[in-house]
Order: sequence, then structure tokens, then C-alpha cells
Amino acid sequence: MRDEESTSLPARTIELFCAYSHRDAILRDELEKHLTSSSRRGLISVWHDRRISGGTEWDGAIDEHLNRADIILLLVSADFIASDYCYEREMTRAIERHNLGEARVIPVLLRPCVWDDAPFAKLQGLPRDVIPVTKWASQDEALRDVAVGIRKVAEELRKLPPKLTIGRGASRQPEFGTQRAELRVEKFRMETGPRLLRWRPNPSTLLQVGPVIDILISTTRPELEAGRAIGLQYQELAVKALIDTGAALTIINPQIAASCKLVQTDWSMINSVGGRAGEYPAHAAAISFPGTELPTFDVIRVVACPIIKQPFFSCLIGRDILRKWLLIYDGPNGVLEIRA
Repeated sequence: MRDEESTSLPARTIELFCAYSHRDAILRDELEKHLTSSSRRGLISVWHDRRISGGTEWDGAIDEHLNRADIILLLVSADFIASDYCYEREMTRAIERHNLGEARVIPVLLRPCVWDDAPFAKLQGLPRDVIPVTKWASQDEALRDVAVGIRKVAEELRKLPPKLTIGRGASRQPEFGTQRAELRVEKFRMETGPRLLRWRPNPSTLLQVGPVIDILISTTRPELEAGRAIGLQYQELAVKALIDTGAALTIINPQIAASCKLVQTDWSMINSVGGRAGEYPAHAAAISFPGTELPTFDVIRVVACPIIKQPFFSCLIGRDILRKWLLIYDGPNGVLEIRA
């Protein structure tokens, strides 16, 4: 009989992103000191913009880490809320990923400010009772309380299966302690012409999570271009999608349809998604696959239906798209190929 311990995956490191105003850099540094214990034992890795090295495009580096973080800290103060970049860009993207179940957002109240009407006000914040750090009798005690709360969330997330990121985040390789799950993405055209996407995740990871890819979804390309020509604003959303050969249709969470302002076309009967059957609205959308040579679907029908208890993806790529691809899975070697 196989030893149960030998089949378990080593614990992974939880990635933590700090969104903050530079006026609060001193408090951010003090918080990071209190997180040192969790960092040293490999529970978390902390990233903020001061870690950007010389010659690196800072905007791209921030987006990369913001889009792949497991935990996003919003270090809240009047300066944070007054900063267009912190509030309109980092906070907006953080809440978007939180609502899609891709990351956990934790507001940390550093200094007193008006924040009860902010989009993150509905989230449980830190420190205890959301008393600003600077209002505690001991600032160290406040930051210790924040660090303990972050550690608790990181330990919860560590127990969940790791996320696989293909496409836009393909450079990320999920960490498992001192080891790394093998995750390679190769994009090239074969001599015969078909487009090919190949990746090789750790076989046991693939069995737990399934093949998850990054996609961009928006309203249909013709409508998007026509709208932008007259000044209308449409959002193109980056989400994670599970390749699901058991799904007849491509399904998205309803929040995606609302955020992208997708136009409803009709209704569709779904037999079971997360145990809930019923009639759900269908929408016209465009789907592309960044970082790959897979062709874009300028107009595709998607069904908006809640995908229950799935923290790592918010879209199911169904057979309506898969029938246009050739999927080749080499089980013994853990290699999955998509050709289009």
C-alpha cells in the first residue's frame, strides 16, 4: 500500500501584494517586519513596488504581481483614498479579483479616514475592530494583530489546491516550499500550420485543479469597436477559465456579464452547474487567449450562471469552443496540448 504522506503535495507559498500610498511607506515597512516570521517559514512572500529593480517597467511589474497575488492588502489611509492610482487602479482591480474568487482582499486601516462608503468597506478589515493602527496605545501591538490576521488567511488559502496560470500569467510557476511544480508554456506554429498551445503541469496538480487558462472577455468585437468610436466605455476583463469537456456550453459568472456590459441574446437551460439546474441568460461576448496563438472568438454565445464553490476560475470553456480545437492529453507524462 502506498504511503499516504509520500503522495501529498508540499505546502505552497502564498503571494501577498501591498497596495499603499507612498506617504504610508514607513507604516508599510513596520508591518513587513511583523510579517517576517511568516515569510521566513515560507508561508508568504510579500511584494510591493519598492521591490521593482532598476530598468524594469514599473507599471507592468505592478500589474503582473497584482494579477497573480493570492492576498491583496489595501493599506488604507486618507492618502490611499486620495491617490488616483491606488484607488482607481489597484483597489478596483483588487476588488474585481476578490469578487471573482481569484484573490482575497484584506483592508488594513492604517490611519483614520472616511472609508465606510468605499467598495472595500463590506470586507472584514484589520486590525481588530478595524481601529486604525495609529490609534492603538501600542503601534507594535496593532501591527502584530494585523500580522496574525494575515497569517490566518494565508494558512486557510494554503490548504486549497494551487492555481495554475496559463497565458497572461504564464511566467508564474506555483511554489511548493523549496520545490516547484513543473509548469511550462510553449507557443509556436507547427510546420503544418495549426496553432498549438502546450503546457506541462505537475500531473497531480492537474488532477486536483484541471487545465486552467487565462482569457480576456468583453462585449463582442464589433460592438466594442463601434462603442469606443463614439466614446462609450467598455471593460475587457481578464479571468481564469477551466477547460471542461463535460460542459456543453461556455459558462461565465454573472458578475462578468455585468462588468463587461454583455448584451443578452436569449435564455439557456443548464442541467447542472455546482448542483443548480435552471434557465439562465445567454449573452454575446468576445473571448481571446492572451499569450497564445489561439484565434480570438469575436462573437461567441456564453451563459451567465453562478459557478458554485470554485475559487480558482470563473469561466468554463465548454464543448461549443472545444469542438473547434483538438485536445491531446498525454496522461503518463502530464502533457496537455491544444491545437486550433
